[in-house]
This record gives sequence, C-alpha cells and structure tokens, in this order.
Amino acid sequence: MMRVVLRGEELARKLDERLAEYAVKNTCALDPAVRRYGEDPIPNDTRTPFQHDRDRIIHSRAFRRLRGKTQVFTATRGDHFRTRLSHTLEVAQMARSVARVFALNEDLTEAIALGHDLGHAPFGHSGERVLHLLLSGQRRHILRFDLGGFKHNLNSLNVVDFFERYFPRFPGLNLTRWTREGILKHTDLTYGDYGRVTDEVLDLSNLNIETDVPSFLEGQIVALCDEIAQVTHDLEDAFRAKVLSPDNDALREVPVYEEAYGMVKESFDQDNFRNRLIRNLINRLVSDLIDGTEGQLASLPSVADQYGRIRTWIVRFSKDTGSQVNRLKDILREAVYASYEVSRTDIKGEMVIEKIFEAYIEKPERLTEYVFRKYNDVKATLAGDGGLQELNRSNVAKRRTELRNDRVFIRLVAAHIAGMTDTFAVQEYNDLFVPRS
Repeated sequence: MMRVVLRGEELARKLDERLAEYAVKNTCALDPAVRRYGEDPIPNDTRTPFQHDRDRIIHSRAFRRLRGKTQVFTATRGDHFRTRLSHTLEVAQMARSVARVFALNEDLTEAIALGHDLGHAPFGHSGERVLHLLLSGQRRHILRFDLGGFKHNLNSLNVVDFFERYFPRFPGLNLTRWTREGILKHTDLTYGDYGRVTDEVLDLSNLNIETDVPSFLEGQIVALCDEIAQVTHDLEDAFRAKVLSPDNDALREVPVYEEAYGMVKESFDQDNFRNRLIRNLINRLVSDLIDGTEGQLASLPSVADQYGRIRTWIVRFSKDTGSQVNRLKDILREAVYASYEVSRTDIKGEMVIEKIFEAYIEKPERLTEYVFRKYNDVKATLAGDGGLQELNRSNVAKRRTELRNDRVFIRLVAAHIAGMTDTFAVQEYNDLFVPRS
C-alpha cells in the first residue's frame, strides 16, 4: 500500500474534513494576518498553525518554570502535590478529550490549555493577589497610582507576546489570534470588587475584547475544564494534606460530591478511596458538561454574529451542577485557601513578592539586563520606529525618577516577578535582603 504524507495546506484541509462546522478550521489559520507578525512560510510544513502554537508554548521557558510554581500547597510539602505544571497538563488532557467528543479542533484546544497559566505568579493565588494590590494603587507606600491591576490571564498574554522570544526579528511567540484569545479569556477579566483589569502594554485588537466570553467553542471548553481541574484536584491535594476530610459535612451536602462519595465508599477500600473519589467526581462533572453543552448547540446560529463569533456561553454545566461547582469553590475558599497552613504560606509569599517589587522600583539597577531588553522591546512596539533611548545597565541609574513613573516599566517589573518560580523568588529575596556571613 502506498503511504501518503500530508503537508502544508493539504494537511490542514484533510484535518478540517473531520471537524464539525462550528469548529475553528486549520485552513483559517494559514492566513499570515492571524498572527501579530508575518512569518516566512515553511515549505511542505508537516504541522498545522495550531500545532505550531502548541509546540512553541511547550518549548518556552515560561512553560518549564510552571513546575516550580505553587498550585495550593508548596512543593516542599511533598512530592505528590500539584504544581502549576501538573495542573496545566491535567487541564490540557481533559479539554482535549471534551473537544474530541464535539469534533472540535483538538490542537487549538490543547494549545490554549497549555498556555493558559503561563503568566501565573509564584506562591499560588496569594502571589497574584499581592501583585494586583501593588498595581491597583492599594499599596500606596510603594506605588501611589493605579496601573489597572494585575491578573494572571492578562499576564499570560504578556508572556507569549513579549517575555518569550522565538524569532530574532520580533518579540514573543507570535501565536495565532485564537490561541491568544483563548489564553486571555480562560477566566474573566475582572478582579473581585476592583472590576476590570487593564494592561496598556497588550495589543488586544482582534481578540473580541468587548466580551469576556471566548468567541469560539474550543476556548470555552478550556475555561470550563480549568474549573473542573482546579476544584477536583485542589480537593484531592487538601485531602492528601489532611487540611480537609473527604467525610466533611459541607462537602457531603453537595449532591454531585455525595453521589461520587457514596458510589466509591461502597466499592473501594481506604487505600484506593481518595483517588477513586476524585476520579468519579471528575467523570460526573465532565459528563454533565458534555450533556449541558450538547443541549446548547442548537442555539449556536442565533448567538453567533455574522463572522461566526459567539457572544454567550454555549459550553456549560447543567444549571444544578453549575451551582454545585460554585458551592465546592466556596468550600475550598473557606476550608482550604483560608486554612492555617495555606494562609501562613501565603503571607510569606506575599511579603517576598512585595519586598522584591519595592526593591526593583526603588533602584531599577537591581534588575537583570533581561528586563531592560523586554522594556526596549515593548517601547519599540508601542512607539513604532522612533528615536527612543534604549534602557541599559549604563544609563538605568540616571533614569530612576523617570522609570518610577513609567507605567510600562512598572508593569514589566510585575511581569518579571510573576515569571519567577517560588524557589527563585525566595533566593532573590535572600540575595537582596539577607546579609551574607
């Protein structure tokens, strides 16, 4: 039998034949205009544009650093607790499986899932919280003006657009607009009572920013699978840490949890109980997500605009299960994220980040040359080809006053700190503040 190797546009077309009509097509992404910068075409390319996006993310330094970032419990707590990297891989696996059920673009789904947390700060959500307080003007002894706040999904876009460098001619990974939009919108763009977070560094054109809803189903799937993974796996880690018991009364009042609990309790011994419980809970939530979404697909033509962009959530749980997932999140906030162990770890992480940020803003020469290069990249992108004075080691001390009031510089300092692993942040704190004997 003659073997047929598919390449380039033929490969994209062949893969598109397997996709549902409402899926994002590989051939659409062949247009150079879907990336921020034009790229030279690859003759006889054996990968689709979304496979290129996925691979650029996997091979990025930011992706590798996820293994050193806390999810809920620090890595020093034990070898089996999740990090940002293991969480990311679990989201990607789950999202790809759901995308396959609906004949959606699995490669796009996977690319979004792998990139969704690249901009997360060290020390879990406490790291994000303190960076938001700093950039929203709520730490006035350090920064007196509001830069628009901080949220990891916007910073993830910062990472792929500026902090990584894949090409010598321009910054960033130069991902397609679908992957960028999916990363940006895997969670909403607001931060609690503060409201919408903004970042003037980012180019949000072509990302349908008028709504927080991903405008295509692959992006919506990642957002919901991220919720499932976070809730279920944070519960499992809390059980492992003995911060929360599987027998907790509040948990057992949630029907979807109680159903999983009852089935597993009768069938497995204690050694297998925890793993089987979480596995069963995941299966129930994913099945409900698929059923709930299937019931919404008929409304797609009425909620999409003339360009096929979706303006409302199609991927969703059933109404009852959605409220139960929210209740599980509440229990995690009350019993785990606010627990003695986690809150004591959080305050250390917040102090480390705040002190490093203050040290960098006070004397920018304490920063690595890498940040100066990123600053020059962003300034050049925002200003075009202008006669900007580049920031470097020789002139940074003279520009202290200017930089302390430079919104782009301050934003990039926060992004640089967000890119640190827990271990590197602690080491940087020690290098800056702990005297050597």
